[in-house]
Amino acid sequence: MDRTRPRTRLRLGVAVVLALLLGAFVASPASAAPDAGAQRNTVVATFNVAAQTQWGQQVYVTGNRPELGSWNPDKAVPLSSATYPTWSATVLLPADTKVEYKYIIKAVNTRVVWESGPDRTTVTPPTGTYITHDTFRN
Repeated sequence: MDRTRPRTRLRLGVAVVLALLLGAFVASPASAAPDAGAQRNTVVATFNVAAQTQWGQQVYVTGNRPELGSWNPDKAVPLSSATYPTWSATVLLPADTKVEYKYIIKAVNTRVVWESGPDRTTVTPPTGTYITHDTFRN
């Protein structure tokens, strides 16, 4: 009885699974930075907002575009606190398009806090990048 074949198959199976997992992780579009060249007629938009938050709170941007969650807080784009108190996120938006947006603050088991005032509005440029520098309106 040859017992080496099952071990070889097992090793190959493990190697294939690891390769697939590693390939999925490396090639995952969610982990890639937005690239304006990846889609035609898009611009790289970076949202920056100064917002004071409490421990456990997260700042998001949402708006009238599907890329911003279509005003649905559950689909809003999370901003990074890496440069706190400035929160930031980068997304691809259609070029030369009117965009309405607001910032919100969410925390586990609490209500969503929408910033006060009217919706923010802008028009993305026809090419290139777009950057906001906002302050959260309490």
